[in-house]
Amino acid sequence: MVPVDIAHHVKEAVLEVTWDDDSVSRLPAALLRGWCPCATCQGHTPGIRFNEPPAGVTIAELHEVGAYALGIRFSDGHDNGIYTWPHLRWIAAYGQG
Repeated sequence: MVPVDIAHHVKEAVLEVTWDDDSVSRLPAALLRGWCPCATCQGHTPGIRFNEPPAGVTIAELHEVGAYALGIRFSDGHDNGIYTWPHLRWIAAYGQG
């Protein structure tokens, strides 16, 4: 699955991804920050865990990483995570509890 459209809704602090199967994922900034895949957030152990994000965190900047991912800089300055399309899809499906 790959995105066909990505929209950043600044006032809502939400990233909206429209996928090539026509499904739409609405991913709040706090959820994305909590599931950051970087080694700083996840360590070097197997599996992935949710880390409570700072209160009021928003998305400050987005940039594409090749044709396979997004880089996100959050309002707290954190920008180490590379959010691959499968990881974003996983967050949308399973990461919301």
